[in-house]
Amino acid sequence: FELQRCQDHYPEALTLLLRHLFIRIHRELTRDHTRRNEFLDTEMELAMQYFNEHYNQEINIEAYAADRGMSVSWFIRSFKQYTHTTPMQYLVARRVNNAQMLLETTNYSIATIASIVGYDNPLYFSRIFHRQKGVSPSEYRKQGLPGT
Repeated sequence: FELQRCQDHYPEALTLLLRHLFIRIHRELTRDHTRRNEFLDTEMELAMQYFNEHYNQEINIEAYAADRGMSVSWFIRSFKQYTHTTPMQYLVARRVNNAQMLLETTNYSIATIASIVGYDNPLYFSRIFHRQKGVSPSEYRKQGLPGT
């Protein structure tokens, strides 16, 4: 409308209108981005809480994502962005760290510790532990390596 009328000071008026429009667009984009970040933060915190509470049970990442109404790829990508690790790597680290603590503070057998932290197969557990810590669970216990 201002362009058609070309009244006095119309360039200044157009500049102000454009500035106002850009401010409104920026506010809208920022607000939407904040909402998305809050959603992401909430969902990733819930996932971490769930994994921390159920790490010693079988967790199906696909089923978890579906239950939360997310695609698996979006969930894995978002979890990695949020925690710098994949959901499975997070679970393995949680299991191994808890096994490490049990090796340091109890006399439970390796098979019992494997079962406590969620592994049915003690041999598989030993391989995972070795891969994560560089020593087998029994070597770890013998060496008494707290915090390694």
